[in-house]
Parts: sequence; C-alpha cells; structure tokens
Amino acid sequence: MTDTPRYATLRDYLRVLRSHRWWILGTTVVFAAAAFLVSSSQQKEYTAETDLSFRDISQDLNLIGQQSLPELAPDQRAAINADRVTRPDVIKQVQQSLNTNLTVDQLQSETSTQVGTQTNFVIIKVTDAKPEFAARLANAVAREAQALDLAEVRGRIDNVIAGLRANIKRATRSNNPASLLTVRVDQTQIAQLQTVRELARPVEIARAAEPPATPSSPRTKRNTALGALVGLAFGLLFAFLRDSLDRRLRNADQVQAELQLPVIGRVPEDALGHAGFANGVVDDADVHLEAYRMLRTNLEFLQADSPMKSVMVTSGLPEEGKSTVAMALAGAAAIAGKRTLLVECDLRRPCFADRLGIESKPGLTDYLVGQARPADILQVVNLSQPSGINGNGKTGQTELDSDESAQLVCIAAGSTAPLPAEMLGSERFSSFLSQVSKAYDMVVLDTSPILSVVDALELAPQVDGMIVCVRLSRTTREEARAARAALAHLPGRPTGLVVTGVRAGDEGYYGYSYGVRADR
Repeated sequence: MTDTPRYATLRDYLRVLRSHRWWILGTTVVFAAAAFLVSSSQQKEYTAETDLSFRDISQDLNLIGQQSLPELAPDQRAAINADRVTRPDVIKQVQQSLNTNLTVDQLQSETSTQVGTQTNFVIIKVTDAKPEFAARLANAVAREAQALDLAEVRGRIDNVIAGLRANIKRATRSNNPASLLTVRVDQTQIAQLQTVRELARPVEIARAAEPPATPSSPRTKRNTALGALVGLAFGLLFAFLRDSLDRRLRNADQVQAELQLPVIGRVPEDALGHAGFANGVVDDADVHLEAYRMLRTNLEFLQADSPMKSVMVTSGLPEEGKSTVAMALAGAAAIAGKRTLLVECDLRRPCFADRLGIESKPGLTDYLVGQARPADILQVVNLSQPSGINGNGKTGQTELDSDESAQLVCIAAGSTAPLPAEMLGSERFSSFLSQVSKAYDMVVLDTSPILSVVDALELAPQVDGMIVCVRLSRTTREEARAARAALAHLPGRPTGLVVTGVRAGDEGYYGYSYGVRADR
C-alpha cells in the first residue's frame, strides 16, 4: 500500500483536466447557453437617472437671530432627503402630473434613490420597460421633490414672518418707546426673510434624465459569462470528485507506486488484441515497434549479470494485455535474431490459434499427457519485417537484414485439460521447460492471471524472470495491491511491469513512437 498523495504535483491536476476536458467544456457551454437563453427570454428594462443637489439654507434662516434648522453634513443631508424623495405625497403629485394609469405603489416600485459617494447628490433611478417613460418619470419625481421641498421651506419662513408681524402689532398697541425699537428690528428681519423666501432654492436638479439607449436588464453578456463560470466550477468539481472516487490506475507512476516494481515497457491501447509481427500484419506492428524493442531491451537489464532464458508474462486479471505483450516480446526477440520460443501456458483461455493463425492442437497439454511428441507441437509463424527503425528505413545492427525471413516458433495450448494447474506444476513440464531453455535463446510463456487461478503461481518458481501487465484505466488500486501481495508469496525472481492501454497524450507515449512516425 502506498501513501503517495493523489495530487502531489501540477501534472496530477493537469491529468485530471485533460482526462475530463470534454465534460468540463460541455458543462461550461451548457450553463452559459442556459444563462443566455434565460436572459434573452426576459423582458428588457431600462433605467433612467437624474441627480438632485440639496442645499442647506440654515445659514440664511439664521438672519432672524435664531437657528431654526439644524446644520447637517452634506452626506447626512443627502441621506435624509434620499428617503423623502419617494414619499407617497411626492409620488401622488407625479401620478397627477404624468396622467398615468399606474398606481402610486407601482410608481414607487419603479423608483429608487441612492446617495452618490463622490458628489453627495441624491440619484433618482427609475426602471421601466419603456425608456422614454423611465426618463419622464425620473424627471417628474425630481421636479415634484423640488417643488414640495421649496414649498416646505417657504412655509416655514412664512410662519416665522407671521410671528414677527404679530410681535409688531403687539408692540404698536403698547406705545412703549422700547417696543418701537423692537418693531424696527422685526420689520428689517421680515424684509430679509422675504428676500430669502424668494431666492431660496433648497433643491437643484443637477442632471436631468434622458431616455437610456441600452437596457439595464437583463444583462445578457454578464449573465452568460457568470453562467459559464458557474458551469466551469461545476465541471471542475465533478471532474475532481469523479477522479478522487475513481480507483482505477491512470498512469505509469501510479502503477509503479502500487506494485513497487520497475516499469520496463508501455504498450498502446490500439496494440492490444493484435499479434504483433505475425502473419504479415505490418501496419500495427510497425507503428508500435519502438515500444516492443524497448520492452525487449529493458528486460535484459532486469538481470544484467546473466541472460534471462525463460520469462513468464502474466497479469492480475484477464483483459490486461498479457497475451499481446507475450507475442510482441517474442516477435521482437525473433526479429533481433534470437532463437525464440513462444509457449501458450494459459490453458483455460487460449488465444494463439486465432491470433497467430496456427493450429490449436496438438499443443502443450497434448505433450504433457504423452499424446504428442515435441516435433508435433512446434509450429512456425512467419514474422513481418518492419519497414523502418529509428526513422531511417534501416534496421539496427541487432535486427535481421530486410531480405531475411524472421520466424517465431510457437506452441499452442492444445486440447482442453481437466487439471491445468497440476499439469504446469508437474515434473514433465519442468523437464520440458529445462530442455527448451537450452535449445532457444529466449522462451516466452503466456500464463494465466495470478489473481484468477493458481496456474501462474505454479510456473513462477520455474522461470528466470516475470513480466506483470497492468492495464491503465481498467486495473484498480485494490487489484494492483492484491497482485503485489500474490507476487510477494512467490520465490524472488527479476520482475518488471509493462503498462498496457496507454493512449495518445498519456505520460510516456511519445517516448516510443517518435522514431517510427518521423518518416510517415
């Protein structure tokens, strides 16, 4: 078991994004399209604005000798008046001036105010489906608010003037010389207040509203962008959630971390199920030649001190590409000039007859039960020479010349056997393997999966090395750990991993394909 974090590097995150890119893109597009359609279906509304400036006339009113109104800061004055602009009596006057069928409540719902942070103006905003009406309503509210505020200020001044006139009448009746002086002062104040009353402008329209050219809502571009962002967020959330719950191995690093074995080869997804270089199949084998050559070369380094004569190829479970790897390895060794024997030891699910085009029997089981001689079970498969290696159209020094015919000797599984595990663990098979290992440079055994049956466990003590195949995007972490536990009970043998099911864009794919594809 490994404690390696699932997302340890930037490459791990990029892997998730790459593997789920279509889902992420689709979710983003769907959410953006939905936001666009919803916004497009909504009724357009237009917002007109007008600005009001409220002036404090307390200093003018102080001419009467007392402060009749408290002096406020500009922002406080604007905040107080912002609430008063849309009061019902103002909107009632607006309704009458516009002669509209809308009720006072409807007009109030379309009208709002706010205080400008820089100017301390009261901004009147009116939102309506018709831009012309929105501008008319905003200007009407501004005019009525201006008129009512002016009327209130003049009313307060009139009240003060009325009080002063009453004082003058009382002083005149008293015939008191001191009162006559008070009368003159009051008359002067009345004259000043009348001047203030006429010149008072407590509210000024700083900017009149004009019909807006573009709708204020729906904001289709903004909503579409927000929809795309929400879709992207959901897509990323789903991608990482799915990846975190996915127990399948996705790259060679994960495979190596789980099994703690060296990776000696990678086989592409489209190579699985093929017979390598057998029977004139050139295209697939030629494209994947570099992968097979790397597998053959890396296998030799597993045991550098002495040649590895017999190698068993297995996997944890079926459908992980072990038979493809066995055929490809044997074919690459034969093309390199080695006398190679390929033996089908998967007696439960044989496939050599179909893939290699050879006879299914007599085969290995027939020999082990004494019904066939060695010469009867050996079959020769002609191998296709690759058109080029390393991108120059010529084979390397270790490969056969292009005019030589490479051949691979094969042994099929043979007739159905009742006890395959016992056959593979018998003395006769051990003697057979010892003899063919002396006669051939390399013997490749295609065996059964180690987690499904015990057949491969019977063969492990008898071979020089092992290859374990793990298929990306199919083998789970638990299956890999189970395979590792099974291998731990076997005698120590040089063992390497072959990662199968590698796809274009996966890590390591370019490492074995660039040379052959360069001349295509």
